[in-house]
Amino acid sequence: MVLTRVLLVALVASVFGNSGRRQVPASGSARGSGQGPPPGAAPPENAPPPPPAFTQWPMLSVAGDDPSTVNTSEWTLWDEPVRVSVTEAGKLDRAAELVGGELDAIDVAASRLRPDSELASAGDGSEVSPLLAELVAVALSAARETDGDVDPTVGAMLGSLGYDPDFGALVATRPTRHVQVGQLAVYRPPTWEEVRLDDRRLTIPEGVTLDLSDTMRARAVDRCAALVAATLDTGVLVSVGGDVATAGPAPRAGWPLLVRDGPVDPAARVSLPGGAAVSTASSHHRHWDTAEELLHQIIDPETGHAARPVWRTASVAAFSALRATAVANASLARGVVAPSWLEALAAPARLVGNDRSLRFFGTWPTAADT
Repeated sequence: MVLTRVLLVALVASVFGNSGRRQVPASGSARGSGQGPPPGAAPPENAPPPPPAFTQWPMLSVAGDDPSTVNTSEWTLWDEPVRVSVTEAGKLDRAAELVGGELDAIDVAASRLRPDSELASAGDGSEVSPLLAELVAVALSAARETDGDVDPTVGAMLGSLGYDPDFGALVATRPTRHVQVGQLAVYRPPTWEEVRLDDRRLTIPEGVTLDLSDTMRARAVDRCAALVAATLDTGVLVSVGGDVATAGPAPRAGWPLLVRDGPVDPAARVSLPGGAAVSTASSHHRHWDTAEELLHQIIDPETGHAARPVWRTASVAAFSALRATAVANASLARGVVAPSWLEALAAPARLVGNDRSLRFFGTWPTAADT
């Protein structure tokens, strides 16, 4: 199964007063010039490499009721709320500028919903930009590390089910590939293993449409947090929808977060240490009607159709949003076996059932729910 998700994980500062399958870089030691590299450039060289996958998890705590001292800027991109918070008020405008430039570059490179994106015309084996190559590479890595549960080749399937920029009529893109077996005509779905990325040469087989949105957003907030911390020498939190990443020094009581999909869902107020990240995946945040049924974004690649969700949401904390989103999305895709997998990983996680019951794992603080 494969999931594409979006979930609101709001910075609590806006509420309190001012909210089997990778470590967010800290700020540089020297004070940055404030200029920074151009949008879409590689993360700063002084950023430490990510730790080995699936070996390290952050310690979360319950967020306090004291008003936050962080300073926040907000806007909307990809139909998602974007938040940038810094520990030093005088650096907020420049931080927001850096993040905005980076997100715009990523959108131009890899958005499935932009006909003028680089991704829209890539895949014939020619060389792509370093940024797009990176975004494809991390998507394929997430697919590999989750045994295909988080698969970027669901783009055509989503399109065939009616998920387009306007949620309009069904589109004609075929979600499966035709294979001749003797006298039988067999249709089978594409898989991530058919996509080839050799250095920067990208080959996407005919009939396959990449949708990088899940891992793209997570990689985006990781890159943005690292960029701001290294350039401006400040503590920073960056969130896009349900993906949150931090870098540099955290506020004294940690970064406060409100984790909740909507007003009818249970809320958790947690505090993140500096360098930690959280991602929340949802099975119902986006859905749309067809003539026959109500559809959502959880796609089973074996059938090319929406799968029946077991969990409303899955939230995971890690040392990068990329790692957190891979585990969160895979948890929703794995359904009834997700709890045993999360327990084996010892991942800090929170599952919300269809009846809004809660399951907690690892160091996720149970007392954080209100």
